Amino acid sequence: MKKLDWYILRKFIGTFVYSLGILLVISVVIDITEKVDDFMKHNLSFWQVVTEYYIGFVPHIAALLFPLFIFISVIFLLPSWLTNPRLSRYWLRE
Repeated sequence: MKKLDWYILRKFIGTFVYSLGILLVISVVIDITEKVDDFMKHNLSFWQVVTEYYIGFVPHIAALLFPLFIFISVIFLLPSWLTNPRLSRYWLRE
């Protein structure tokens, strides 16, 4: 791979991981607010909730929203790629 390809891949992966982290945190916070009464009703400790419920919930939500994370990453990076003259020449050449 060329140096420019590595640059593009690094920027894409950075944006992908950032969007993945932000949206996973938002989904966990929303889920906690919806289920906090159930957790309290069953007298579950914080550690039990994390180890028994969220260990399986977070990968499930990540797999479910994986295409959305890729789409968001492309939407955030595409305008910056097209406004950079060096990158736009690279894309138009191929």
